Amino acid sequence: MAVKGTTITDLADDVAGNTSQVAQKVSEKASDVLVEVKDDVAEIAAKAGGATKSAATSGKDYAAEAVHGLAGAAREMASKLDDGSGGGNAKAADFARKAADSMDKFSSKLRDRNVDEIAEDARSIVRNNPAIAVGAAAVIGFALARFLKGNGDD
Repeated sequence: MAVKGTTITDLADDVAGNTSQVAQKVSEKASDVLVEVKDDVAEIAAKAGGATKSAATSGKDYAAEAVHGLAGAAREMASKLDDGSGGGNAKAADFARKAADSMDKFSSKLRDRNVDEIAEDARSIVRNNPAIAVGAAAVIGFALARFLKGNGDD
């Protein structure tokens, strides 16, 4: 069948050629868009990573100060317990002082290390002691659930 001197085969060839050109242009445009999206995602990820690291550093510093404050409270309790008589209170005071010293050492280590080192230490602990890690996660989850339940508007 001929339409104005053109056969169906010629029309099909034209449609196939045009379709191929359109597909190639769409593919090129999609590649360009994909490159732009990848760049945007990389930029967003870099910004988010920086913000996350900054928040983690702030949290680490806050935790170090909190542990240092607990050490001070333990020392204060030790001074109140220490009556100098060598009785049970003196032993409790010694224990409180030793605990305060340990807390201060931990606080200093926490303050001196960066977030990446702490994260790597945590990964090592989890790899070497998975049972302890699971138990700690369960305890933390339970404590967090109780905390959130206690802060509800019920």
